[in-house]
Amino acid sequence: MVNEQIRKYLPAIPALIIYSIFCYLLNFTQDDAFISYRYVANFLNGDGLVFNIGERVEGMTNFGWVMYLIFWGKLGLDYILISKISGFIFGGGIIVLTYLIAEKLFSDLEYKKYAIVASLLIGVNQSLAYWSIAGLETAAFGFFALWSFYLYLQKRNLIIFTLLISVFLRPEGAFVTGLLILVEAITERKIPRFMLKSAFSALVLSLPYVAFKLWYYGSILPNPFYAKTGFTMTQLANGWEYISRFMQHYGLYGLPILIPILFIKKMSRQMLSVWLFTLIYLLYIMLVGGDVLKVHRFYIPLFGLYAILIVYALTLLFEKISFKSTEVFLPIVALLLVGLTYYLPNDFIKDYNRLERLFVHKMSKMANNLKDYDKSNFTVALPTIGVFGYELIGHKIIDLVGLTDTTIAKHHEPPIPGMVTTWKESKHNSKYILESNPEYIMFSTGAKPSAPAEKALMLYPRFLFSYYQLGWYYQPPKADYGSMQMVFKRKDTTIGEIAPTYPLEWVDNYKLGFEEYSKSRNVQAIQYYEQAIKDSPQPVYPYLLYQLGFSYLALQKNKLALNIFNKTLEVDSLVFMAHRDLYQLETVLGNREKLRIHKLWLEKMVPWYVPRVDTLMTDLLKRVNLPENR
Repeated sequence: MVNEQIRKYLPAIPALIIYSIFCYLLNFTQDDAFISYRYVANFLNGDGLVFNIGERVEGMTNFGWVMYLIFWGKLGLDYILISKISGFIFGGGIIVLTYLIAEKLFSDLEYKKYAIVASLLIGVNQSLAYWSIAGLETAAFGFFALWSFYLYLQKRNLIIFTLLISVFLRPEGAFVTGLLILVEAITERKIPRFMLKSAFSALVLSLPYVAFKLWYYGSILPNPFYAKTGFTMTQLANGWEYISRFMQHYGLYGLPILIPILFIKKMSRQMLSVWLFTLIYLLYIMLVGGDVLKVHRFYIPLFGLYAILIVYALTLLFEKISFKSTEVFLPIVALLLVGLTYYLPNDFIKDYNRLERLFVHKMSKMANNLKDYDKSNFTVALPTIGVFGYELIGHKIIDLVGLTDTTIAKHHEPPIPGMVTTWKESKHNSKYILESNPEYIMFSTGAKPSAPAEKALMLYPRFLFSYYQLGWYYQPPKADYGSMQMVFKRKDTTIGEIAPTYPLEWVDNYKLGFEEYSKSRNVQAIQYYEQAIKDSPQPVYPYLLYQLGFSYLALQKNKLALNIFNKTLEVDSLVFMAHRDLYQLETVLGNREKLRIHKLWLEKMVPWYVPRVDTLMTDLLKRVNLPENR
């Protein structure tokens, strides 16, 4: 009997082997996972189920996953490692479930053995491997959502518990439950008694969980729901872009959804259930605006069912061909589809995987730099709170976009007219941030404002003139390049109104200047910076002046750059990058007294950076002197 059970799963082994290889190659930890890890760490430290000590805010959307990791942490095990191993196992479980569902659906067809093709299509799906190993609850939720669908097909009461766990893992579990009720009503053409009974039982069993959330957090829905939700045309556009990318990478441009429509009268009720569940779930993903994390995360519960639809569409197209011809051509087409499933998203996934690894490493390094520099119990406000917040457990971290902050999520400022953004997290409350007086503020892309919350801060004189920039040189692992990573530090004396008195136009042009400079288009960058100066009231933001001078320096317009850097320091003597560049220019010009002054400023403000500046100076002096009067 045991051997028979084992043999039942053997056809899924090739897909599992391929999946395991991809998990090894893509192995990383997603920045967002560290939000959950911080909740786990605070609980294990005796500080409660909180992100910031003393603040009861449900800033995670995976309550059950956090509790699962706490269980293992209580046993003294490495909960981060457990999260990755568990994700790997659940991802493998999705492959097995896909095979079992496909085998059940194709049991009455001569193509039954091609159920293995469905498992291969998801085994070679790198997005599944990407999220399974990332430390998040994604694979676990996908597994229990898909298992719920499998149990629905069998009309088994165990679905009560898989639905319960799905809701426990993510709020979307409630959507899965509602969707299955709708699917049963449509396919059975009667009151969906089985799913209504199952949903009601799961609801009753979940009441203690709901009661706890109301008592502990004061809300049933997690705080990110309030921070992210909203219905706008931008949201729909983002959702369309998100689903379009899926169709290009995995969806065969919707053909597996469209082809069955032509044969809908001969479709079995169970296959119709697959088709309806997949179609409505895709529409739901589009309506919510897709995901801020671009590597197809929201499709994990659907990948198996969509793979089954691909195989089913093939059987429909091949059914008019003789059986012998089908035996020849269907395996060839299936192999081609498996190859495309690997090839089409390959570069996209590898690029995101590389960038996410670098981002996590950079933010971890930045948090530790700040700890080494400042031994106080400082507060930091930033929009990317994952590993940065985990490295600074015990410090208050204010999430600029409100995922872990109820004031921003529920009492946000009205949208700024004319502000355009690709960020899903568009809510902000700059006045609240500035009244909180954090010692440090960080932007997601260094000194350049990108997120709506960052742009909004740039309209406030209190931010512009009460915070100055500190920086650390960051060189990625195994890279021969690096860049300065900036943080805004509060001055001893804060000045300026806590009111948005600067126009949005200056911020947009300032941002565009950064973007042109990063593409080595310095002439265009200068044009944007000069327009930003025209749009800006007085006084002009000193770092805008500095960026203008730096673009002139990149064009070797050194006299112009020197004058602008000196003007920058007249406005604010704490612009250390201006001191750095003047130190280099005055060295080339031979002005020993001036270069000594600038070096003293650097030693006072950023002593850790001075060795790097000296290295740059040595390299500079080995080359031909810079033109002095261009």
